[in-house]
Formats: sequence, C-alpha cells, structure tokens
Amino acid sequence: MSAKTLFFVAAAAISAAVVNGQAAPNWQYIPSACKDQCASTLESSYLCETTYSSATEVYGCFCNNYPTDVDSCSSCLNSNDASALGSLLTSTQTGCTTAKQQCFFECSFDTCASTDVACQCGADYLANIYNCASCNTANNNAGTTQVTDFQSLQDSCKNQNYTGADQTFTTKGLPAIATDAYNAPTLTATGGGAAATGDATELGGGSSSVSGAAAGTTAAAAASSVVSSVSAAASKTAAVASGASASGASKAASATGSASKTGASASASASASAGASSGALNVAAPAFAGIFALVGAVAALI
Repeated sequence: MSAKTLFFVAAAAISAAVVNGQAAPNWQYIPSACKDQCASTLESSYLCETTYSSATEVYGCFCNNYPTDVDSCSSCLNSNDASALGSLLTSTQTGCTTAKQQCFFECSFDTCASTDVACQCGADYLANIYNCASCNTANNNAGTTQVTDFQSLQDSCKNQNYTGADQTFTTKGLPAIATDAYNAPTLTATGGGAAATGDATELGGGSSSVSGAAAGTTAAAAASSVVSSVSAAASKTAAVASGASASGASKAASATGSASKTGASASASASASAGASSGALNVAAPAFAGIFALVGAVAALI
C-alpha cells in the first residue's frame, strides 16, 4: 500500500461574533421613544438574547429572524441620540447577508487540538464539519471545505475504526426563536452614552467573548498559509494532524476581549422575563474577511 495525503481546509480566516463591527443590536439600548418604530427589531433582539447566550448564536439568531422595521427603527434611533446603535442596526442589512453566504455561523465552532485524532474523528466534530462543508458547497464558497473534503475525512476516520464516523450526518439550521408567547420588554433607555457613540463591543447582544486572532485574513491567504504537509509515512493512528496552531482556530465566541457597559442611558427592565440577558458583555470586535478557520490535514493510507 502507498500513503496518500489529503489536505483538509475547512475555511478561510478565524472570525468572530462581532463581524466587521457588526452584531445583533442589544435591545436594552433602544430608547423608549422608539418602541413603536422598533417593535420588530426589539422582538428579534430580545428573543434572541434571552434564548441564546453567546454573541455568535445571538447574531445568527438575529440574522435568521431578521426584523422588518430596520429602516424606520434606524431613523428613530438616529433622531433620539442613539445614532451608534442605528448605524449598527443598519450595518446588519448587508452584514447578515454576507455572514450567511460565507457560512460564518455554520463554520463557527470549537476545533479539536491538532494532535487529538479521537476528537477530530468524533461524531460531534464530524457533524460540525459536515454542516460547515455543506453550507460552503451550497453557496459555492471557493477555497473552503466542501462536502467532498468532509467525505475524505470521514473515510479516513472510518478506516481507523473510529465509530463516530460510521453514521449519516445532516445539516443544522440557524438559531430559531419562538414568538407565540412574546411580550415586549419595558424600555427605559433614553439615548446618549454608548447608544450615541459606542461600537459593537458595547452595543452588540450576547454575553460571550470572541477571538480576534487572524482577523482580516482573506480566504485565499489563509488557505495557502495555514496548511502544512503531513508525512507520507504517517500511521493510521496519526491520521489527522494540523500545521497550524490550535490557538488560532478557536470558537468565535470563546476567546478574550472586554467591554463594560457603563452608559447610564442603557438601563432597561424586562418586565416580561426575569431571566433577561444582560447583553453584550466582554465582546471584542475584530475585522472579518472570510469564514471561521478549521485547519487540519488527513493522511489516509490506501
């Protein structure tokens, strides 16, 4: 038998829940004067923040349950000393479309350590890879992991008798919300402060931190720079290896960054829910020029 090396590159650049200064706007910053003009935005923001916790999930939920009043809401925000929040909301009109087309949400998940073959051949990890690859294939994202790449990885894992690979995988939808029992929260913000001058680190919904590693890296550049060769003599028990540091491929909502909400005008009460989310704490805002990077190489002995 001869050794065959297959390279597995899932995507382009590590990205984050705050993408290019974008995030789901935190409902707590919406001025009470904009309650009517921002009714749909408030509903999506509130339900996404109280249903999900990480900034990535909240942003994905907001994009998947996109409000119908973005224009009127943004106009009201701009007129009520909340122009920064208005700009953030307006940016989601193109930001959400781009994030979905580039499979940002599907390809944002924890990667296994570069030497942990069992992890990379585990059912949960393979399910994430399949979901990411399926999205890339459906959206014709060049230079990213496709379904054929996933199949190569799955076959390699099967050849090494990892039972997690011996199953049928299906795709997962973006985060959803239930609107039937929705009651609008009470808004008490009046504009000013962060709502007027803040950025996505302060105004975005979701409580998890995000990583800024490799921010701004393009898909083509990442694909060409992070992959290293795998020894042709690699044994079956070392079938999955990476030429890139695992620290550069962590979940979009799992690294560092801190931004405290101190704007006095951002106070709000949620009469509809005692468990309302506290909003976007500790969120970094790196640039986004690609999709979450999952880097690995499969050495399959055939």
